Amino acid sequence: MRSLLLVCLFIASSILVSAQDYSKVEIKATKVNGNVYMLEGAGGNIGVSVGPDGILIVDDQFAPLAEKIRAALSKLGEGNLKFI
Repeated sequence: MRSLLLVCLFIASSILVSAQDYSKVEIKATKVNGNVYMLEGAGGNIGVSVGPDGILIVDDQFAPLAEKIRAALSKLGEGNLKFI
């Protein structure tokens, strides 16, 4: 019985963590060097290289932040996002 209660508490806490409000997350761009940037946000950082062939990102972010990431990338350069 005690094990069942612990499992239920674990599942409930997992659901609460996954229901995080991403609407308040801000994505901040920091220039590293030349055309290399770092985007900071929830869950980790994103490496960005902006060049004439397009934009390359190394991403470990969450899918719910995709639009905010795209908006931050549009401020860094006009190239199309080609490589993730």
